[in-house]
Amino acid sequence: MKYRQTISFGRACMLAVLLTLSSFVWAQQGLAPKVRVLSIGNSFSRDAFSYVPFIIEDLVPGVQVDWGIMYIGGCTLERHWENWVGQKPAYQFDRFRTGDTHWSLQRDVTLQQAMQAGEWDIIILQQQSARSRYYDTYQPYLDNLLAELLKARPGVTPAWLMTQAYGTGYDRLGDMHTDEMWARISMASQQVMEKTPTRLLIPAGTAIQNARYTALDRFGKAGHLVYDGYHLHEGIAPLIEGLCAAQVVMKHYGVDVDVEKSRLRITPEWRKERRTPEPHGEPEPATEEDYSLAYRSVKWALASPWKLTVIEK
Repeated sequence: MKYRQTISFGRACMLAVLLTLSSFVWAQQGLAPKVRVLSIGNSFSRDAFSYVPFIIEDLVPGVQVDWGIMYIGGCTLERHWENWVGQKPAYQFDRFRTGDTHWSLQRDVTLQQAMQAGEWDIIILQQQSARSRYYDTYQPYLDNLLAELLKARPGVTPAWLMTQAYGTGYDRLGDMHTDEMWARISMASQQVMEKTPTRLLIPAGTAIQNARYTALDRFGKAGHLVYDGYHLHEGIAPLIEGLCAAQVVMKHYGVDVDVEKSRLRITPEWRKERRTPEPHGEPEPATEEDYSLAYRSVKWALASPWKLTVIEK
């Protein structure tokens, strides 16, 4: 396929060297970065971001994290826009702040309330999974919402979550192959980056699709890293998307992290202690080779977000 590339282990090692800085300027100056991010989405936002605060704390000593997820199951951009206009208290607001031991939950929150709840530097948007393949479903709602969010908080950086394609065999794919769904999501995400004020891309869907071409494809109750055909199964899959998000976000703050330095090992006990929002299943045992494949899937998604990379040993 035109959008697939094959990467050897040697080339992957070279990329790792290129992505790693010798030291962090902020650490030399004794500064602790403050990471303030709000996501407006649905269950796929929870798939992508439930582990991120802990990944960032692991990779960046001294960091202060304030991360919010505004959640409605299956919510579309159109509905987010309607909720903004109507100031509807329709959201669950999951939030983690450094110093907390776990995620907290507040119900019946409006988007306007969430915008005022923190000094957000980044706001991440996404489209609902079934519609993510079709850019015409994004507009005019995405443009309208971005305009209002930027008006409410001037200077905030809009970001886009490129979500994962459905797993092979899932009935909602219809006659579409999982790679084709990924390709359509990719094309729609490119249009977001080209046609809107969005400045940051989190290519989480590409990282997951890369991983599906490795031994990691065996994970998940339904296989293909998913619990039910479309939500990520807890463990290695959300870690992949979380590592992807962590690197994009920290680079925005001027901190270039290396995902391979993460030492998080996701277990059922780890997940339960942190009360990760809306879990899908429990983490499955993973080997060090599995974690290595996860890191490489992320690195190549960040290096080539619009291509699938077949990672060779």
